[in-house]
Amino acid sequence: FFGYVVGLALLSAQAAAITPPAGAQSLTACSDVIVRKEVRSLSTSEWNAYKAAAKAAFNDRWLDWFGFLHDRIALTIHGNSMFLVYHRALTRDYEKILRGYDASVAVPYWNAMVDYQHPDQSPIFSADNLGGNGGSDGCVTGGLASDWKYVYPDAHCLRRKYSSGSTMPAWHSPEFLTHVMQSSTTYAALRAGVENSIHGAVHLALGGDMDTMYSPVDPIFWVHHANIDRLYAQWQAVSPEDRTYMMDGVAPDNSPADVNMLLTGTTKPACT
Repeated sequence: FFGYVVGLALLSAQAAAITPPAGAQSLTACSDVIVRKEVRSLSTSEWNAYKAAAKAAFNDRWLDWFGFLHDRIALTIHGNSMFLVYHRALTRDYEKILRGYDASVAVPYWNAMVDYQHPDQSPIFSADNLGGNGGSDGCVTGGLASDWKYVYPDAHCLRRKYSSGSTMPAWHSPEFLTHVMQSSTTYAALRAGVENSIHGAVHLALGGDMDTMYSPVDPIFWVHHANIDRLYAQWQAVSPEDRTYMMDGVAPDNSPADVNMLLTGTTKPACT
């Protein structure tokens, strides 16, 4: 299944400064550019189309599958240089699944930094959107997944448990992430700066299923990781000749990461 791999736009790959990974030369330029919008900028029809596709994917057990997959390989795709590139591919695979139900759909991103002061008051957590905190039993009773029943890792509802009870603590601001991106001159620095700040803060603050390694079962996971991928793409766009295929730091096996590192569980170069 996991044969889909996200491809970066290849226009910048023509620059002499870039040494693409083996096999990248055979890739072709994108013929259909997908635009990911911030959730708050979606029209009502766009948001409804996305939710319908997400529900169809749930009904076909794709969220259980992605939760299982992420859980099984969790130690290899976090805390090392696999993090950004693998989650980019994972999010793109989910997006391709959704587009199989509705070709107009793209995974929107949730710019969580906008909500940094009072995260629990974000409109994303309303009953009309993706629902909020779980009840006394942890089950979310409002939003898209309020009546969803999962089978992985056991039969359960969508669970959330805000880390401060009925609220979530403030997390990282736009200014903080701007500093991370502007001060990171290597892929490894960016990966650590993003993974260990806004990425982890959102997972821990929501609790419940998001505070597990099968977190892709929660619809919030996908809009959150679309935002993480956006930050990575923005960093790359600052200097595409240097950063499109930049790969350094440590691979999952603690060897030096390089541009030919393979995505966990695949035969595909991580940087294609």
